[in-house]
Amino acid sequence: MNRLQLIKNAQRIIDERRFKAEEQRDITLQTLRQYDEFKLCEKNLRKAQIDCDSAKTAQFKAQLKQILKQRNLTEQDIQPRYRCPHCNDTGYIDGTICSCLQQEICKLITAESNVINNGFTFANSTETNKHNIAVYNKVKQMCDKMQGNLLLVGNTGSGKTYLITACVNSAIAHNRSVLFTTAYTLNSMCLDAHLSDHRTSQSILDTLIDVDVLAIDDLGTEINYKNVTAEYLFAIINERIARRKQTFISTNLTLADLRDRYDERLFSRLVDANITTVAQLQGADKRLKNK
Repeated sequence: MNRLQLIKNAQRIIDERRFKAEEQRDITLQTLRQYDEFKLCEKNLRKAQIDCDSAKTAQFKAQLKQILKQRNLTEQDIQPRYRCPHCNDTGYIDGTICSCLQQEICKLITAESNVINNGFTFANSTETNKHNIAVYNKVKQMCDKMQGNLLLVGNTGSGKTYLITACVNSAIAHNRSVLFTTAYTLNSMCLDAHLSDHRTSQSILDTLIDVDVLAIDDLGTEINYKNVTAEYLFAIINERIARRKQTFISTNLTLADLRDRYDERLFSRLVDANITTVAQLQGADKRLKNK
């Protein structure tokens, strides 16, 4: 789903909140207007307000408050109970997107992105290795700028998945469209594209190319299909570079292993220093230490 559609869907959620709040207000008013005393007071109050008569306005407001009290209601009960007090469930404040709408956009992006843990963030990191902390800081700067690709290298359990997920969650916080996938799943999608008709194939590839941020975890663990794995991965990454889309990749392989596993064209795209931060995490398997 593109960003425009995400915003529309999130706005629809906010609009539904507003409609429900106003509908409940209308139901309450409809019930109260069955009583002549309330209808007359409401009419007089409206006229006093139109006439800018502050004394009568105060008088009829007090009368209205008393009528509501007799029915165990308050003035809040005849006003819409908007969930967001800042924008009254419109989604915008003076033309600027409200935090409530931004939160709904983030929820929709997260739901589509396949993020395994939205708690994996830079702020929540417990990394203690000085080298790795320096890597985290460098990568965070790249994410804050929303520019450049990442190739993250390290042993199993060194924290690559955490860091790449933190990158994805940072992108989501900036309301960017995201797809987080394993190399195995990505490879399966490429095989499906290879075996499908042109229209279906293009749809699959567009999903991988058009998204603002594509995160690929565990590159090198996928099956190497002839005429599929390296070829499609190159096409996807090459097109994303041309469109200035960010790609985050993690792998257990060394750079030498990557060169041996994939052809030189793909390897040159993966490690291009002009557009890619190549970083290595140190340390033994953190998952074993936590047992």
